[in-house]
Amino acid sequence: MSALIAIFMDSFRLLQARRLFWITFGISMLVALAYASIGFNEKGMTMFFGWKEFENPILKSGSPEAAAFYVMIFTDWIVGLWLAWFALGLAVVSTAGIFPDFIADGSIGISLSKPVGRFRLFLLKFAGGLLFVALQVALFTLMVFLAIGWRVGEWNLTIFWAVPVVTFVFGLLYSVAVLVGIWTRSTLFALLSACGVWALSWLVHFTEQQFYTFAHTVPEAGISVDWSKGDVEETDKEGEKVDWVVKAHSTIETIGSPLPKTRDCTLYLKRLIKMEKRDSLLSGVTLGDLMTGTLPNRMQAGAQKKAEERHSAWYVFGTSAAFGACILGLAGWIFCRRDY
Repeated sequence: MSALIAIFMDSFRLLQARRLFWITFGISMLVALAYASIGFNEKGMTMFFGWKEFENPILKSGSPEAAAFYVMIFTDWIVGLWLAWFALGLAVVSTAGIFPDFIADGSIGISLSKPVGRFRLFLLKFAGGLLFVALQVALFTLMVFLAIGWRVGEWNLTIFWAVPVVTFVFGLLYSVAVLVGIWTRSTLFALLSACGVWALSWLVHFTEQQFYTFAHTVPEAGISVDWSKGDVEETDKEGEKVDWVVKAHSTIETIGSPLPKTRDCTLYLKRLIKMEKRDSLLSGVTLGDLMTGTLPNRMQAGAQKKAEERHSAWYVFGTSAAFGACILGLAGWIFCRRDY
């Protein structure tokens, strides 16, 4: 047991010693502080602890819209931009070299001499990389939890869903880096492969979302589009769906099914983080609606909510986990059979 703990902690200490760990941690704390500086008063929203004020008839202190807006800043912007892109990217850069360095000549001998099976050793090194992201996201989410409780008076524990979700997304990319790193022993190839799968996944699923919008959300929202002239008209009745757009969406969705759902996983956080007032009164309302001070009609809000919830948890997480398990299993098999 002591050998297992020693190997696990060695991986974490290696990551901790790298500058990117502390750079990412420092920027995360600054982002959390900026988030905590956002507040609300009787006129609207304030920023930088009251230094800047923005009048908004919807976002007033004590309103459910203000509480929803504050949480949606976290789920739509901070998670969608900082955690899902920049922090995750820095984490992939930091961890891509773990296995190539580990299996370099002379480096792996000490670990293999310990009474630990090869596959267990492989999983421990992989878990050490996951800890890099889990710890940072946990500390960041704790600050967000405290900020939400302070600003809107809601101590919402579902905020902590961000920790396993973001760590899970990182694990999908990290598994690709591990496989290529073990196979080629190159940190550069491992990093490029992880980024390539990440970019491909994002592009396919972003395209799927756009086609779903035109195939289903737009007509269900009562918006009629003349594709030959490019004219758009809002009505109070559901419009007709265009067959070729519906078929194109189905094709793209099928293509994206076996790929990891890195983008959809982070978007799913909005469904995991529960707020009673937001979920009952502001269903289907977007962050942009609240910022402009206008709310969509019931038909548009319903179409938007349906679009956000079109994928099940199995499709988002289950298929992604199957992808990660296959990649990680193959990497573990190569690791166990190769001579060092």
